[in-house]
Order: sequence, then C-alpha cells, then structure tokens
Amino acid sequence: MKIRLFMALLIGKAAVVLSRLAGNQGTDFPGRIARRINPAVLSELAGNIKQGIIIVTGTNGKTTTSNIMAAIIQENGSALVHNQEGANLITGITTAFISAAGLFRRRYFDYAILETDEANIPLLLDEIQPRAVLITNFFRDQLDRFGEPSAAIHMIKDALKNKRDIELILNADDPFLSDFEEQTGNKALFFGFAPADYEGSTGGLDQMGKYCVICGHELDYRLSYYAQLGKYHCPSCNNKNPMADYTAYDLRMTPEIEFKIDEMQIKSPFQGFYNAYNILAAAATARYLGIDDPVIKNAIMKHQPQAGRMEKFIINGQPCLLILVKNPAGFNQVLTMMTREAGPKNLFIVLNDNAADGRDVSWIWDADAEIIASADTGVTEVICAGLRGADMALRVKYAGIKPDNITIVSDLHSGIQRTLAGEGETAYILCTYSALFECQKILSRMQEQMLAAPPEYQRSKAGSN
Repeated sequence: MKIRLFMALLIGKAAVVLSRLAGNQGTDFPGRIARRINPAVLSELAGNIKQGIIIVTGTNGKTTTSNIMAAIIQENGSALVHNQEGANLITGITTAFISAAGLFRRRYFDYAILETDEANIPLLLDEIQPRAVLITNFFRDQLDRFGEPSAAIHMIKDALKNKRDIELILNADDPFLSDFEEQTGNKALFFGFAPADYEGSTGGLDQMGKYCVICGHELDYRLSYYAQLGKYHCPSCNNKNPMADYTAYDLRMTPEIEFKIDEMQIKSPFQGFYNAYNILAAAATARYLGIDDPVIKNAIMKHQPQAGRMEKFIINGQPCLLILVKNPAGFNQVLTMMTREAGPKNLFIVLNDNAADGRDVSWIWDADAEIIASADTGVTEVICAGLRGADMALRVKYAGIKPDNITIVSDLHSGIQRTLAGEGETAYILCTYSALFECQKILSRMQEQMLAAPPEYQRSKAGSN
C-alpha cells in the first residue's frame, strides 16, 4: 500500500474513533483530515468497488432511498460501502470509504451506495466513476444555497455531460427530469407510478414546477400527486412523462405502503406517498443491478424507518414519530400523511436556520401549513422550538391554530416532554436537519429508560396516556 494512502487511512480511522468517543458521529472531520494527507484518497479507495458505484441525489428522499438500497444489497449477501450516517458532502463520503477500508490489506466491495448533496455532484464525479446516478426529484430547497431548483438542475446536467458512460435512473413523474437524457447524452431509465393508483391524487398541493423545461409553456396535468409530480403534458412541444421502465401500480397505504412492480408485490412499514416513491426508486435500482425479486421484497419488508425518516419510538406506551422536514414539498407530504391517520395527535415542530438547515426559512410560508388546523389532522396543540421557533409559531397561528394552543419552548428536551404529555394518541416530532440527531438522542434515551423500568411501572405509565 502506498505510504500516503496508508497514512491517510491510519489517521482517518483514528479520527473516526476519537470523534465518536467525543460524542460526535465521526463523519466529516476524518475525511477532511485524510484528504489533506492524501488528496487522492477517495479516488484510490473507490477503485476497490467491483460491481459499481451508485450515486443517489435529489432534493427529497435520498437518505431513505439509499438506506433501502443498502438493505437490499446486504440482503443479497453483497459487500457494501455506504455513507449510512447521511454525511453527504465529499468529506463524509471519504469517511465512509475510510471506515470500510482495510488498513494493512486491500479490501474489496461489490457496491458503493453514496448519498450526496446536489451541489456535491460535480466534485464527486471528478474523483470517482459511478455506474449510475439516481435522481429522486427536484423541489425548492435551501434557497440561500441553490436559489430556484433550476440552478441545481443545470449544475448536475453540466457535470454529467462529459460523463457519457454513466447511466441515469430518474423519476418519470418529475417534469424537471424529462429532458435529462437528451441534455446530458447519458442513457436513462425511468421509474414512476401508474396513473390511477393514488386516491385523492388530483389537485396537487404546490405545482411550482408546472412549466415545461423545454419550451417554458405551462404544463397540463391529467393527475397531480404532489408539488410538480404527476402525469403531465406540454400542449406546446408535446413534452410529457417519459415511458417508465419500472412502473408501480395497485398502490395502497393502510397506512403502510403496498404496490406491485410487474408481478413483484412490495410491502413496507413506511408511510406516506413520498416514501412510496423512495421505495420504488430503490426497488428499480435493485432490479437494474440484477438483484432477484425475492431478495428485493424481503429486504424492503424488513427495513424499518431510521435516522429521523419516519423513525418510530415507543415511550410510555405512546408511538412517537421523528421526521425530518426541510422544504414545502416534504412538509406538506408529512402533514397530508397525518390526515390519513385517525385519532388525536401531539405535534412538536423544531425550526432552525443553521448552515445545514438553510439560512432562509421563508419556505414555511410556501408550505400548506393550513393542513395542521384541519379537523382531519387531529392536532389540537402545537409546540414550537428552535432558533426560529417563534417564526414557526407565527406561521401556525396564521394557519388557523388558536394562539392559546400554540406554545414556544426554549429547549428540545422540554419540548419533547411536553409533546409526549399531551392528550394525543401519537406524537409527531418534525424538525430541520441540525436538530434531528439531538432529538433522536433524546427520544432514544427516553425509550431506553422506559424499557429498563420495572414492568409494573411501564404498565402504569402506558395506562396513564
């Protein structure tokens, strides 16, 4: 092994251990240090992947999609490199390779599943050669970084134009992706839902991408799922949904997700139509890789939500869901999902404006927060926290929740405690990215304490809810 690569691995692995001992995730810092020692460390380690690297990007769903893909590949018995913690910049991806690599002998892997930030695509493609790039969707997100979605779209198109040997796996229902194959010259495969599968799918919540990417004319929607996703047609240039290579039909949400791809029946414990897209994207990519249907089915059925993507906790006998929200499309889908769940609910929303969240929080006014005040949602009290918790409280007030039913708390722990003490049957914790892992720690600790308590205490606490 080359001395610079060895030193980068040695110090990088030591940094991972030290970072985790200090209570951090050990994701970005080790990769940053290793890259200073050997700038080529990522490209050299990427050469240990035998069957292909899959890059997963897009605005929403990339973490969930890549986690499901990783579960399928592991179910297949294949060796994998995966930035599972969600550190999706080039330093975090480098850390994932360092953590997996052997220090004294070369270690090979079948696949790498790399979730990456949209702005990271050009940097990543300069250093590694992926087999395919999966793009989930494009929505308005972090306007201070990207501006409108067109900026990120053009950036990715430009990065792909000189990489003609990369295949694309794209969402056929997102009109922003309809011209990627033509514009980049890369072969594309598409996934999407059959037209009449989603009850109540007409009348999308926010068709902000309703203009044709080819000619600029307003699109006609035969069916609108959410945001700009749906079945569309341009009356001016005839741009429309590409024909899907992987079509899902017979969609059911009860609230768990079920659908078919050909004769393969998919069942998942995830909820929400947006997660149905994530599952479909992962299953389509697995089929593209040649993985057998029984392996795909079993992995999806067993894979549980994690890392704040519908992650479920049971505390005092009460279900509590931790969900990342970061833009209008995702926020709307979470609220819509809540309306499909019967019974009263407790709601805690944490809004931060740290760099990881995006400094511009004006997106909360683009979101359809009025859903919160709908009788179907079952929310009677909303608790707000975070650096911009007052802004969220104001938005909720204008959405129709009475001021007496809105509370602003100063810290996450007291906010979660108050939420769990509410009258609802289920607690929902919605938070932006920089609060996600702290909320996860608090909920995990509460759940562990409850499980460690004597059985009679557990029964009494569950009965008190």
